[in-house]
Formats: sequence, structure tokens, C-alpha cells
Amino acid sequence: MPEFRPGVELAGLFYREAVRPLLDGRPHLAARIGPGSDVLGFDTERSTDHDWGPRVELFLDDPGDLDERLRDRLPKRFLGWPTNFVPPGARVRSMADTDGPVNHYVTITGLGTWLRDRIGADPGWLAVPWQRLAELTGGAVFHDPGGELGAVRRRWSWYPDDLWRYVLGCQWARIGQEEAFVGRTAEIGDDPGSRMVAARLVRDLARLFLLQQRRWPPYQKWLSVAIRSDPVAADLAGALSADEAGRRSAALCAAYEEAARRQNALRLCPPLQTRRRPFFDRGYPVIGAGRFAEALLDGRAPIGSIDQICDSTDVLERPEVCAAVSDAAHRTVP
Repeated sequence: MPEFRPGVELAGLFYREAVRPLLDGRPHLAARIGPGSDVLGFDTERSTDHDWGPRVELFLDDPGDLDERLRDRLPKRFLGWPTNFVPPGARVRSMADTDGPVNHYVTITGLGTWLRDRIGADPGWLAVPWQRLAELTGGAVFHDPGGELGAVRRRWSWYPDDLWRYVLGCQWARIGQEEAFVGRTAEIGDDPGSRMVAARLVRDLARLFLLQQRRWPPYQKWLSVAIRSDPVAADLAGALSADEAGRRSAALCAAYEEAARRQNALRLCPPLQTRRRPFFDRGYPVIGAGRFAEALLDGRAPIGSIDQICDSTDVLERPEVCAAVSDAAHRTVP
């Protein structure tokens, strides 16, 4: 196997040394964005088995014979990696050597067409999955002389402040709806149930911490990786590994308190008390997450973004369905 290097770095070299010389000066934009662990910076040697390798996104209005030109003239290998991918044009492709034309992984399309495919024709903020926003604003841009692609990425880099407050409020509301269940399930001897609830809360907390940092939470495979360098990751891991409900709740409460302190530091709502407290007279330790939800939501219903509404991959991968689901959810709730 050739020496591994991050896929975005490989893509940049591939564009500059192999692809750009074949463009004959035609106007274009070039980047490595969109699907792929490399765009999020999470790729490893394991990633090389599919959808990874010498690849790049080219945006131009009139591709002409560019696809055929690249097929005929790209090198068969670049820095030791095959530039040919099989099956040609499939949704999932892998590098493979060839003696014929190169079935390359250079996406050639107009920027508008690519955006419609990835986030929809007329996307509203709450209808675009966080993963898609991470893919659009991650990776790297290699050629953008007029700044068109940079402007698109800046536009979608983060929510406007009012929507940020709203989405944060919805995330706190999700936690508030289940934070007492870790203790309640344990009280009736349902330790597996307590663990399940704890895992759901850890997921919601990980997303909350990323949202507080103005970072798009990736989908489930990369969520833990995205948060692992944060000191609070130790508390989240402790909640997942604890064999006793009391220690499980204590780890969760430590994470709740840190989330509360960070929320106050953002000054998006009046500061609130950050210490854990008993859940009414039942005594289960909680943070009272609903307090933060109420302070951030300003009376709005905690419906939230499409990721807070829906957990179906088949929905989240289809922009038109995301838009329909989001619109219906917000339109039918007072």
C-alpha cells in the first residue's frame, strides 16, 4: 500500500499536479467537499477501501469533452494510488488498476446543480441535515478565483443567531424530556433500560456540545470522534461504561453541569444555575434541562432542525423529503 496521507491533502495534490494541467485554462472551481470521511478529517488507512483516493470536485458551466479528456489522459496512478474507480459511476466505488481509460472520481458539474443535489433547490436552514452542512463547509477549496464557492461556504458556515438559540433550545428540550429516566429505569431494576436511556442522552449531549461550539454535528459514525478531544468526552464515556446507575447518573450530571456553564458563557439567554438537582420528590439527579430550553425558545415549540425531528437515514439523505418533513412539522405545531 502506498504511504497514507489525509484524503483532502491527496486531493489537493491530485488537482494541482494531474487534473488542472488537463483543463487548458477553462474557467472552473475546484474543491474536495461533499461525502467522505476525508472531508470531515476522520479518514484513516481503513478509509482507503471505498470512496477514498485521488478525487476532486470540479465546478464549471460547460464541461464539454472534459470527462473524456480526463478518462484518456489522467495517469493510471497518482502517488502510488490508482486513479481508476470501480464500479464506474456507482454510489460506492473503490480504487482499482486499469489498462484502459480511467474511470476517474472527478465530479464534473455546475455548482448550482451540485448544491441542489446536496441540500435542495430552495433549502431552509432547519431542513438541511447537519451532516450535509459539515460536508459543504468542510474539506478544502483548491481553486476559487472569484470567491463564489467561498461565499457559499461562508453562508452555510453557521446558523443566524436567532436560529442558533432556537436549535440549542430544542436540544436542551430533548435532554429535559429523558434526563430523569436513567434513575427511574434503574429504580425498577431495569439496568439495560437505564443504559439505553443513558446512551441516548450521551448522544444528545455530544450534539449539544458541538452546537455550542458552532460545529456541525456529524452523523452517528463520527459523532464520538468529533467530540473526543473535548475534556467533557471523559464524562460521556464514563456514563456509557458505568456498571451502576448511580455512577452513570453522576457522569451524566457532570456533563450536564459543564454544558450549563458553557451555555451561560455564550450569553444567548439569561444565566441560569448550573448545579445538578433532584428530580422533584423522586430524587433522581438531573440538571433541569427544561429551564435552558425555556430560556432559549422564547415560547416557541421545540420542534427543531431536521436532525432533531427525524433519525431516518432514508429521509436525511433526500433533500426534498427533508424539506417536506421539516415544513410539515413546523406548519402543524402552534
